[in-house]
Amino acid sequence: MNHFAIWGSLLILMCSTSVFGGPEDIYKQRCAVCHDNPVDVKTPHRSAIGAMGKTRIQYSLTSGSMAIHTDGLTHDMIADIAAHLDTTDEQSIDPSQKCSDRPISPDVVVSHWGVDLQNTRNQSNSAIDSSNISELRLKYAFGIPNTGEVRSWPALSADTIFLPTTSGTLYAIDRDIGCIKWTYDSDKPLRTSAHLVNTEQGLQVAVGDFGARTHLIDATSGELIWLQQVGDSPLNMNTGAPVFYEDDWYIPVSAYEIAAAMNFRHECCKSHGIVKRLAGTTGEAVWSTPMTPPARPTKKNDAGTQMYGPSGAPVWTTPAIDTKRGVLYVGTGENTSRPSTYKSDSIVTLNLITGEVASFFQGYKDDAFNMACGSRNPQNCPEDAGPDFDFGASPILVTTDLGYDLVLAGQKSGDVWALDPDNDLELVWQNKLSNGSALGGVHWGMTVVENTLFVPIADPDGVPDAKPGVYAIDIDSGETIWEYRAERGCEVDWNELRRRGNSWPDCPWQYSFSAAASSTNDLVFAGSLNGKVHAFNAKDGRIVWTYDTKKEFETVNGIEAHGGAIDNPGVVIAGDQLIVLSGYGLFGQMPGNVMLVFEL
Repeated sequence: MNHFAIWGSLLILMCSTSVFGGPEDIYKQRCAVCHDNPVDVKTPHRSAIGAMGKTRIQYSLTSGSMAIHTDGLTHDMIADIAAHLDTTDEQSIDPSQKCSDRPISPDVVVSHWGVDLQNTRNQSNSAIDSSNISELRLKYAFGIPNTGEVRSWPALSADTIFLPTTSGTLYAIDRDIGCIKWTYDSDKPLRTSAHLVNTEQGLQVAVGDFGARTHLIDATSGELIWLQQVGDSPLNMNTGAPVFYEDDWYIPVSAYEIAAAMNFRHECCKSHGIVKRLAGTTGEAVWSTPMTPPARPTKKNDAGTQMYGPSGAPVWTTPAIDTKRGVLYVGTGENTSRPSTYKSDSIVTLNLITGEVASFFQGYKDDAFNMACGSRNPQNCPEDAGPDFDFGASPILVTTDLGYDLVLAGQKSGDVWALDPDNDLELVWQNKLSNGSALGGVHWGMTVVENTLFVPIADPDGVPDAKPGVYAIDIDSGETIWEYRAERGCEVDWNELRRRGNSWPDCPWQYSFSAAASSTNDLVFAGSLNGKVHAFNAKDGRIVWTYDTKKEFETVNGIEAHGGAIDNPGVVIAGDQLIVLSGYGLFGQMPGNVMLVFEL
């Protein structure tokens, strides 16, 4: 997630600056050694790169972290490489599918990633429960053009879906018939989930992009209101969603320098995570709080390149807003160079008014890591590299049945922590559900129903004592109430996987639960990397509904679409509708480009 999700958006090019022939020749010289036969699941195969779409590929090569590897290539050469690798058969939506005359309701139904300011991801206004879920029917499928990765949670009004995409387009889609009311096009891929809010200035939607910019858009017209750079470094980007509270926006900022470190000539590392408060009307910064001190020269690596530190502690998560205490909570990742710092792999409390750090809880100490570790060019790997145990799942603020408040946090270490917001995030309880890993443990997010926390575990095969599944935890005690242990349930065709000739094998390799969970009434929804979405009975963990998205769909907008791995955003619930985002072609997972709208 988080930073390993960068692998899917970047091409790991060789450092040679020699250029011979056309785009295929350049690919063979600079890319093929890593991408034709990847030795690491985190490295995308050429077919997975092609499924990302031309916009995403070209951005990675020109402005993303791989730009440092394209020395000597002209803009036209890079554009030709992106077009050559793109296998999405660039599609455009027929004008007949547009319906700009249909109104857009100002009534916000799903505001943002967390559903509420506390990030519970629990939808209270849904009619769907265990008594009627069997009556859900697919209303329509919407094909998302020119991408193989569906990573953004949409926001919903009473009649419109606002869906950001990695092709750079934000769609306003009619909830009833799936036509397009308007589109907004960014010159950089959109990366975060949307946040919809009704302000004195009207209905507005915000989203962040790969270039660490926040876009605020008029949600009734699709016109840009303001565009604000929120990064302090060219290597910053946005991952967690913007959050609106009392007229201003709170923006988490992450970074992809963890990947740039693979180039031993890169002066690793200087960027860091940030939280910013932006004025709602202008986008101007009110305050900006970095998660590490400024980087300073430390030593030279074995190639003679000057190294810097501290760095890292990127903020991957969507902030939880604590209106009672006037603070927000975010989670951070590891340091990307030494020295390590106290706010890495931490839950951090910031004052809403001043941005000052009020307290923090560090889940794992001395975790310094970047992608040079274990690579062909390890010169920038920190000494005694850590395990890469981010807090990637957004923290949740809850009030227990016993009447006290807790901050709940899930970590890639497989730990779930309950922290006391009234005592400097002092530990109340800990439940270690698995040993975790860089791509395991708690990945994208958890959800709450009444006094129970529901936790997806993403442990992949190969992790010692892997425990992929979904777990229910009593919030008062921290004890596990029930668990569903995921199984592959089929026999893998290893020859098919090695050939990488089929993006959607009959028996997918991955089957764990990486996507954020969501809930309503007595149901918990969790999507699996094998393409299946499950509804669990919240009380006892029984699966009461399953839908397999790993197939082709006839779409309402005429775009060729296929479901794939369900990751990151998961399932959206609103009224009598259920929305599933399918396709996530990173780490050898199954690509896809479809939004499925179910209805009672």
